[in-house]
Amino acid sequence: MEGKLSVEKGKDGFIFIVFTVKQREDVNGLTLDMIGMGLDVLYEPKRVFERYESCVLCNEKIGIKMITYQE
Repeated sequence: MEGKLSVEKGKDGFIFIVFTVKQREDVNGLTLDMIGMGLDVLYEPKRVFERYESCVLCNEKIGIKMITYQE
């Protein structure tokens, strides 16, 4: 799987680590891996605007997003 890693700053100092991948299946697989590691899901994989994404929480200040842009 190929991808790109970036950081987004959200409101109130919240930070997202963002994995951008090419396929929806990669978003789904990464989400399942994160759940398997015991991370809480903020939202399950879904279409958000022009991309497919999910998000898990590391703690009260950091989240991890897995996203792909429109196929």
